[in-house]
Amino acid sequence: MPFQAGSAKVDVTPPPTAPYVGGLPRHSFFLGVHDPLYARATAITNGETVIVIAVDALGINNDILGPGRDFTAEVREHIEQQTGVPPTHVMIASSHTHSSAETAATRPFPDQAYLETYRDRIVQAAREAFESRRPVTATIGKGAVAPGTLAVNRNGHVYPGVPPEDPEVTVVRFQGDEWSTVFYHFTSHPVYVQVQPFASADYPGVTSALLELNEPNCEAALFLQGAAGNQAPPPDPLTDGNTFDAENNPNFEVIRNLFAHTERMGMYLAETALAIPGETELTGPVTAAQRTIQVDSRELPDRAPFAAELVERQQALADAIDRGAPKAEIVQLMELVQETEESLVAIDRGSDPIDAEVQVLRIGELALAGLPGEPFVELGFQLKAMSGGDRTVLPVGYANDFLGYLTYPEAWDTPVYEVSLGAWTRIGRFGGQQLTDLAKTLVDELWTTPNE
Repeated sequence: MPFQAGSAKVDVTPPPTAPYVGGLPRHSFFLGVHDPLYARATAITNGETVIVIAVDALGINNDILGPGRDFTAEVREHIEQQTGVPPTHVMIASSHTHSSAETAATRPFPDQAYLETYRDRIVQAAREAFESRRPVTATIGKGAVAPGTLAVNRNGHVYPGVPPEDPEVTVVRFQGDEWSTVFYHFTSHPVYVQVQPFASADYPGVTSALLELNEPNCEAALFLQGAAGNQAPPPDPLTDGNTFDAENNPNFEVIRNLFAHTERMGMYLAETALAIPGETELTGPVTAAQRTIQVDSRELPDRAPFAAELVERQQALADAIDRGAPKAEIVQLMELVQETEESLVAIDRGSDPIDAEVQVLRIGELALAGLPGEPFVELGFQLKAMSGGDRTVLPVGYANDFLGYLTYPEAWDTPVYEVSLGAWTRIGRFGGQQLTDLAKTLVDELWTTPNE
């Protein structure tokens, strides 16, 4: 049976009432929109059907709708009601753009009504993709950007030798009669623009838009983020300064220059993807495997010293305000208060084991291995190493939940930001490896089932 595929994209640009990840306060509000954000979906059928949804999002924590609710579960339930595709066969993958709504649940989200709309628009993209399926040929090809251009290991200082980096670009094309859609997989934080007040999909938004214009008859170009936990773009050599000044005012000249650099880098990735030929046709079954396990939370320090520190810092801030201190000094003190508040938020989450889902979608000879957070590139390479012969395995980060950084165990013995105390690191030393090992098991299961 030939593949069938259909795609759709739906605007999910956040309104002014949706906060982004700011500097001060952490929940800041957009001044406007630089470029729209989308949920792009592709439904693929060959016997069974899977739906891949790529969202221009920071990452979506499943607790964001409030106690007793699960964002991914609700999206999947609605999709199953409208299409019949089972929850195990639906993947929701975020790009990790930092200029989107703060859906990672670092703090309570203030606009719950928007989240309901957000959920429904993601469901809409999946339904429209399912309803538009038609016969297609699927191909896959690989290339790479020049090392050091779009992704470097931001923790390079902790490695004794050359730090691991992943410049590989993988392109999957589904082509029918005057119709096509594209998956492109790459590994780097979308942080060319961050901590700035304009909504943006960052470089994946630029790349997707260019692919949709230049791939023949392209309905949608879906970005699938790899194991980007410690992979980030190098700084723009033409831009100097911060997006906010010492008094916490936006530096619009810097922001404008960073957006120009984002355009350059997104265009480069698009040009790379367009030049990659479809070297191999995908012909095998379409199916999925999914499993949820419990992993240990990170170890947490005693709360009392942080509570005392918060009182001290709040008092220092109050004293500075009372004596009419310069605004820059007050901003610095406010940042210190916020830093301690966020440490307490991390501590107050507690140390109970965490439920974490791993999902693998098989699309012919391609496996998309979804992990629920920010996997380090070392974990991604373990999954890519399963490629060869009759299959290609790609890690997909930020999939179906956002549980923070997923590190390899030895990272906890190094002075890196990703294991510091905060909402960004909830899972302990061994959790990232456990989830990666589970993904390996699921990949192997999908290649040894009877329908193979």
